[in-house]
Amino acid sequence: MRYYYYCIFALLLHAQSCIGQANTMSSGGDCTGAGGSASYSVGQIDYIAIDVAAGSAYQGVQQPYELFSLSTVDENSDFTLVLGPNPTAGELTLISSSALPLNSYYVLFDEAGKTLMTRPILNEISSINIDSYAAGIYCLQVYSVYAYSDKKILHTFKIIKTQ
Repeated sequence: MRYYYYCIFALLLHAQSCIGQANTMSSGGDCTGAGGSASYSVGQIDYIAIDVAAGSAYQGVQQPYELFSLSTVDENSDFTLVLGPNPTAGELTLISSSALPLNSYYVLFDEAGKTLMTRPILNEISSINIDSYAAGIYCLQVYSVYAYSDKKILHTFKIIKTQ
């Protein structure tokens, strides 16, 4: 019977030294190539930085901000649009490199495609408050109206709302 207790004690002691995953992952996988291989996970909120003379590696979240657009209709336009910070907890800033065409506006959609907000863009810097919406993924489309009911999508952004 004593042997049984020693085994359980040793197992519990060993379990304290095991390193386990701290968070629940939504996805992940393995990548291999000519230069080596790497494993990745999506959804981990912690990270550990390892810096050595030969380089550095970040375990966990590697890029906390995403600044990208989903589509651009006219790549030869005189302006560029940037939306950030992304992900956000509440307030976004839409910045144009120059004045947008007259009658420009943005529309915020939820994951189901339901229109949540429509506002005109009056300045080169616009503040968008999404604090009242639940955490999730949203879509922001920037439009310009060139003639009566002739609208053109200038940009589409994916927004990740946290908390």
